[in-house]
Amino acid sequence: MMYPFLTLEDGTEIVHSETREDGSVKVYLERPDKKDCFYHATCYLPGYRWEDVFGFTPQEVERFQEVIERHLPA
Repeated sequence: MMYPFLTLEDGTEIVHSETREDGSVKVYLERPDKKDCFYHATCYLPGYRWEDVFGFTPQEVERFQEVIERHLPA
């Protein structure tokens, strides 16, 4: 199950899982896009391991990581 966490000013939604059996937490981000339907990315804590990034620029991912680091301790 995923839990709502934060909506950024650009419309990006951030949700997260409970702590999983392996001790990790899945953080999922998505933002609507008129051309591609949705941009999305997955980050696993601890370690901030990014996977399945689609549509977001490296600069956006860096900014998202800063937001996650501030609000979701890994």
